[in-house]
Amino acid sequence: MSSRNRATVERIILQARIWGWDMSWPFSMATPTDTRPIGHHYSEHTAIKLYGSVRYPEAFKYPTLECYLHVDPLLLSDKSTPRCIGSMLATGKRLIAYISVSNDRFNSLIIAASRLVALEMNAEPLRYRKTKVMGIHLSTELESDW
Repeated sequence: MSSRNRATVERIILQARIWGWDMSWPFSMATPTDTRPIGHHYSEHTAIKLYGSVRYPEAFKYPTLECYLHVDPLLLSDKSTPRCIGSMLATGKRLIAYISVSNDRFNSLIIAASRLVALEMNAEPLRYRKTKVMGIHLSTELESDW
């Protein structure tokens, strides 16, 4: 009987065509438990929500994608090595992804949001309708094979 090598990590590529976006920006006082890790007394959570249609894998059982890009102030702080840049879950007929973005890059994403047309994610395969996202590629142009 052969055992599965746990050192080998499976990856899948998911491609989606982006057809819409929204943005939200709540701002409030931080709770005492939030103040220590973020280093100040305010809580700010900026997010861009991208809507799209899954293009690859073909005939995928989740045809719709919602991808939340949110600012993570601790993302590039080197406090600990992260296991992934986000997560994805399947619900009904859609995939919902939550991706952390550094504060420095978020402004350029807001500027380009209306021109984004393609999204590609590198993730582990879905297990129990959840997975970790390891990479994301956003583009304002479609690749030639799209």
